Amino acid sequence: MTVLRRTALACALMLATGLPAAYAAPVPATATASAADGMAIPKGPLPRTVVPSLVQLELKLDPKQERFSGVTRIEADVTEATRTVWMHGRDLDLKTITAILPSGKRIGLSAESVDVSGVLKLTAAETIPAGKARLEISFEAPFGQLQGAYRVKPDGNDYVITQMEPLGARNTFPGFDEPSFKQPWDITLIVPENDVAVANSAETKTESLGDGWKKVSFARTEALPSYLVAFAVGPWDVPKGPDIPATAIRKTPITLRGIAAKGQGERMRYTLDNTPVIVTKLEEYFGTPYPFDKLDNVAAPDFWAGAMENAGLIVYRDTLMFPDEKSTPRERQSYWGVSAHELAHQWFGDLVTMKWWDDLWLNEAFATWMGTKITGQLQPGFHADRGLLEGALEAMSEDSLVSTRRVHEPINDFTEIQSAFDGITYQKGGAVLSMFETYIGETKFRDGVRNYLKAHARGNATSGDLIAAVAAQSKDAAAVDAAFKSFIDQPGVPYVKVDVDCEGKTPSLHIEQKRYLPLGSAASANQSWGLPFCVRYQDGQEVREECSLVSQAKATVPLTQAKSCPAWVMPNAHGNGYYRYALGGDAGARLSAAFAKLDEREQRVYADSLEAAFTAGNIDAATYLASVPQLAAAEVRQTAAAPMGQLVWMKEHLAKDEAEQQAVAAYARKVYGPRLQAIGIDAKPGDSDDTRLLRRALIGFLYHTGESPELSSELIGRGRSVLGLKADGSVGSGTLNPEATPRDVRALSIEAAARVGDKATFDLLEKHLRATQDAQLRNELIYALGTLRDPALAERARGLVLEKGLFRRNEISSVLYSQMDEPAMRPAMRQWVDTHFTTLEASLSPAGAGLIGLYGGGMCSKADAQTLQAKFAERMKTIEGGPRALKQQAENIGLCADLRDAQRAKGFGSALK
Repeated sequence: MTVLRRTALACALMLATGLPAAYAAPVPATATASAADGMAIPKGPLPRTVVPSLVQLELKLDPKQERFSGVTRIEADVTEATRTVWMHGRDLDLKTITAILPSGKRIGLSAESVDVSGVLKLTAAETIPAGKARLEISFEAPFGQLQGAYRVKPDGNDYVITQMEPLGARNTFPGFDEPSFKQPWDITLIVPENDVAVANSAETKTESLGDGWKKVSFARTEALPSYLVAFAVGPWDVPKGPDIPATAIRKTPITLRGIAAKGQGERMRYTLDNTPVIVTKLEEYFGTPYPFDKLDNVAAPDFWAGAMENAGLIVYRDTLMFPDEKSTPRERQSYWGVSAHELAHQWFGDLVTMKWWDDLWLNEAFATWMGTKITGQLQPGFHADRGLLEGALEAMSEDSLVSTRRVHEPINDFTEIQSAFDGITYQKGGAVLSMFETYIGETKFRDGVRNYLKAHARGNATSGDLIAAVAAQSKDAAAVDAAFKSFIDQPGVPYVKVDVDCEGKTPSLHIEQKRYLPLGSAASANQSWGLPFCVRYQDGQEVREECSLVSQAKATVPLTQAKSCPAWVMPNAHGNGYYRYALGGDAGARLSAAFAKLDEREQRVYADSLEAAFTAGNIDAATYLASVPQLAAAEVRQTAAAPMGQLVWMKEHLAKDEAEQQAVAAYARKVYGPRLQAIGIDAKPGDSDDTRLLRRALIGFLYHTGESPELSSELIGRGRSVLGLKADGSVGSGTLNPEATPRDVRALSIEAAARVGDKATFDLLEKHLRATQDAQLRNELIYALGTLRDPALAERARGLVLEKGLFRRNEISSVLYSQMDEPAMRPAMRQWVDTHFTTLEASLSPAGAGLIGLYGGGMCSKADAQTLQAKFAERMKTIEGGPRALKQQAENIGLCADLRDAQRAKGFGSALK
């Protein structure tokens, strides 16, 4: 699954740029006593007393209705005689429950919901003997809110779509809702006769039932866990894509289709045309055919995640499925990256599935890393590997917290599952895979992956299984196995201090590793890892590279190839290591002087080392700012933009008054203005995607943080043209003209026009929003609605959130975050969130924990952290992902205060003069 996340730093960058030890079987979590009979309630993995071998799911669904009904028939193996069956089901109205024995004997069961997570205790009227049994359960249920089976109405038509991961399946049907229960499914959907029905596997039969209903049956699926079951019902367009052609690995073609809201199907042409090459490239890597009988790509009109890897029926947020050759680089690259990620899941996650949620990284980290690899091979101009590096550096901020989690984190309670869909699982996990692939070797690592898939196909596996398979391809399997586990079984970012020693016969590096900690952290730094430590250095006229596996806290690494004392040393060769570094003595200055000789990834991790030093309090603001011009002039976009987030933070939190804020703004214009002037505001023929993306970042940063009056005036004018306003801001034609300015700067232009607008501007924004179903344009209009500064209009924008049917649920956060990005609006916004918390959380579920990040936006004091804890501790207890989200937000606020206070005491020096 691709999760759309927004961390505190991501909020700042969005503002700047304008726009997821032991390897034994899992142990059940701490259980509470059932009031009914004193038995323990399994809040973690269910007991294996009853194990399904086949599930037959029949659902009767009408998207126009608020409820649906169904029957679940589960063929099961009863491993020991019992009167108790533990299952999952949440908010279901169970009608009848029967166990049918091979003899035909029927035993009735009663159901009790025993935990808020959706644990059901079924009690049989008499003992069910060991052996085979069939459970039949009839039920009714309401449609969900962005999880389970839920309804959307984007265009006046009603649709049903599903999102089962992580716990939505139990909202849709009773069953064994955890990854280790993996079996085939027979799915039958009874739907209105004029609706389209699709599911994981190919349709086998459609029967008319009369009275306006039909029954659609689908082929038996491969073995799947419940979280990968999916279906969709409604007046969908079903554009046919090109068949994915047969290959040497797969002898038959694969049928490819798109599923889109009525009238939107042709917008999928670009994505359908480009899907086959991704599939065949993945087959080539894995050496294994695509595992399922067909492939449907669904463009969901309202979807809380970015995409979901359901076997054979991948669901995407519709904006990801609608780019074309004229789209912005961000839109096209998002399609390729997310599609490659979700398709990689068809092997990693679907063909081979984790046993329990503590190994979610087996799915998500691998898909993150693999999706990047395939995108890079097919679209080298996207420089996808830079995105993987950016993700790793972002994850390091989260990984530096006391409240962070391990990649392989025990999951003991349902609220912890949602917390696992974070940067630690996706980005850190992906970076660790990349680091060990580099150390082991690309071909050998691939062979290990192939062996893993072959050994566990159609079943479940653990972290230990994957690590053992790839470590076996290395020169020292035991050492690599232990090193790999040291990165996923403990939290934190390694911080490697490197001293260059040229006193001996052979130059060497004295290294000391500990955990990186930001200033004010309460964590212990006393940690070490099995570190694949690779360095590049200049030896005379040659640049050499050496790697070692270092497991000691302190070690000496000889530079065996060196013939002289290195002129400079880069302690993270090619930026492939998941660690931060500091150079002792004058080695740091020599590396800075050699900046132009570093490759693009090394320049980026060099920029990160400076930010890490500032955040740890090892350098002051003046020293950091002295380095910014060198970084801002870097050729590669990510390095050039790296200081932007820190400058945003300095302006809002470090500057002690308006004068210093304006000085930071002037500094931003001085450093970055010439770069924008050189490439211009508008794209030129032949511009690369990277140039266009850099231009977009520069415009956003200079408009927001640099407060460039000339740029602001230009954007306002463009935005008014888009909205149908006159040059003076009064209403002109009132006609929306999305092509009045290039798409690259359209969102910022609309925002700029709105920010200085009045009631007439607001009215026009609202009118355009109500009239368009273009998801990308809607998001731009919604964000702009939240930027008008008049308090009455800000309140009116918040009120629109509560209007039923106006906003899609995945659009709600846009207007809320746009108001939180404006410091003057935050008090009223927080009060409103507090008042409407229950309604908002229900609308955003299962991502409701994100409200904590929204409410805490801009907070930077110990008092703020305490207020947040007091206000939300009780509310977060039973919200998926809530407890950890609250801990991390409060910790981030406290760390912000510590850094601000320490760095304010040092001041900016003469850096801003």
